[in-house]
Amino acid sequence: MKILKVAFKLISAILLIAISFILTLNIAKFAIYGEYYKIKDNYCINPGLNHGAVPQGIAVDEDRDIVLTTAYMKDKSASRIYLTNSKNQQKIVSLTKNGKAFTGHVGGISLSGDYAYISDGDRIYKIELSKIQTEDFIEIGEGIKVNNQASFTFADDEYLYVGEFNYADKYICENIIGDYKAICTKYSLDDLTTPVAIYSIRDKVQGFCVTDKGDIVLSTSWAVADSLLYVYRSENIKQSGEYQGVPLYVLETEDKIIKAPAMSEDLSFSNGKVYTMFESACNKYIFGKLFFANKVVGLEI
Repeated sequence: MKILKVAFKLISAILLIAISFILTLNIAKFAIYGEYYKIKDNYCINPGLNHGAVPQGIAVDEDRDIVLTTAYMKDKSASRIYLTNSKNQQKIVSLTKNGKAFTGHVGGISLSGDYAYISDGDRIYKIELSKIQTEDFIEIGEGIKVNNQASFTFADDEYLYVGEFNYADKYICENIIGDYKAICTKYSLDDLTTPVAIYSIRDKVQGFCVTDKGDIVLSTSWAVADSLLYVYRSENIKQSGEYQGVPLYVLETEDKIIKAPAMSEDLSFSNGKVYTMFESACNKYIFGKLFFANKVVGLEI
């Protein structure tokens, strides 16, 4: 009996220490990521975090109150598109390819007009928004091959931007421009086969967006390290020659860096805000749940 009492006291002490530590970190995060929390607003809950989904891509349209997110599944089942809104009403779409479950990484999703664009494995898949809104399973087809590894996307009314992720010896890109190996390619929405411009980008980019002022924002993250948002003001983005026969822009000298919690993913832009989310709160990684990183957030950058 004494042994049980000692064990109970020991476990209770450990739990108390752990809870105190987590509470301390939750208070400290407002100092560590001070600027991030000053410019942050929650839009909705990031769906699927408690059901095995590992979120990757995001597209937000505030005017239509539409949030699209993509996720691959921890259990290797079909990758998904989640449709949600500011009221946290959620719909799930499972993806198929050639009649079989599609289990791709689905690293990015963008929304422009009546179409969504998903990036995965050097291809872009174009899907009608109406299908996402009404169907539970969508056949994505063969997609359109692009000139990079297609890890993330961003779309506005005219263009689709498709970029790749480079890091160390694990994820290697081959577009070597100076110190960088990754690129983000700009396509006209009317022709997703012919680049109109190329941006040379740094390592560990998870997301890319262009604001209504023409500024470019990159989201970078890896594992449990801080996420970093790099901001490039439009007036300082200058052409640096050509690459593959189109204008080249090297995003080398940023105008601002914003430190954010770990595991920021894709970026979107709507009504003056840069939108992102974090995969740290999914069941694969868990630790983000302790810090309430379960929201789609808008940032006034």
